[in-house]
Amino acid sequence: MINIVLCSDENYAAYSATVMVSALENTSSREEFNFYLLTTGLTKETKINLERTVKHYGAKLSIINVDTSNFDSLNIDLGRFGIGTLLRLYMHRYLPEALEKVIYLDCDLVILGDLKELWEENLNNFPIGAIIDLCSPKSYKERQDNYFNAGVLLIDLNLWINNQLGEKALNYLIKHPDDANFLDQDALNNILKNQWKNLDLSWNFQPAAYSAHEKGYDYLESRKNELYNAIKKPQIVHFIGPIKPWSGKCVHPLQDLFIEFSKKTPWPIKLQTLRAELSIIKRVKIFFKKSKIKRRRKLTTYQK
Repeated sequence: MINIVLCSDENYAAYSATVMVSALENTSSREEFNFYLLTTGLTKETKINLERTVKHYGAKLSIINVDTSNFDSLNIDLGRFGIGTLLRLYMHRYLPEALEKVIYLDCDLVILGDLKELWEENLNNFPIGAIIDLCSPKSYKERQDNYFNAGVLLIDLNLWINNQLGEKALNYLIKHPDDANFLDQDALNNILKNQWKNLDLSWNFQPAAYSAHEKGYDYLESRKNELYNAIKKPQIVHFIGPIKPWSGKCVHPLQDLFIEFSKKTPWPIKLQTLRAELSIIKRVKIFFKKSKIKRRRKLTTYQK
């Protein structure tokens, strides 16, 4: 079985459905997909809709309620992230003991490749496989080398448990609340200290990839072909940042793909409705960005 973990509350449940549907639409191994959704609580109706959606594809979904009291000692502003982002730290306490490996996915993603290929990656005795967090050259020099983005992780659960990575990450957040702007992502990077496998950029295609390609970021010089191929054929698109694809303000070139997959869930998104909620000024600003959006959209070959 291909074990996939997501974390969501009621607010993000609809988007977790889009992630799961996009994954199932892009694999020939649907019956092997076993999803685990860790949650702080969902309504009965939402649970039923999620279960029906996944069952329709012949896959499995287990919805697991998580006790958040472990995080009560945190003196930290969760901001736009919410408590849901921390649930993965203690996922090993709620997942079946028999599981040895999982793929962790954020809920602001759309899957365009076959996750079975990611699942079959050899971690070479590293506890996790991840993709570097793309940023400007200036920001790159200011941060530690090989800082990864935690939105897509391939995890060896045995090493995760044996090394107490979840517990150590939470302890880091408790002791260093001012050094964790990106919460558990910062914590995991600090405790792992480069002890992770660097995966292909296409498995976590980030918005900064466009600028990195167009401006030729120096720290990616040795990976420029990989970067170009990730733009051309991203396996997973990650809508990083405060403006998500379900927002009318979104100008991500691949927003249309997230919206199209949402239409295969009980929570379809209509772009026209999203745009109608914006002020005229904001709609005009988006209009003037359309040529750039279209130019970048053409770089990706995936078709709905």
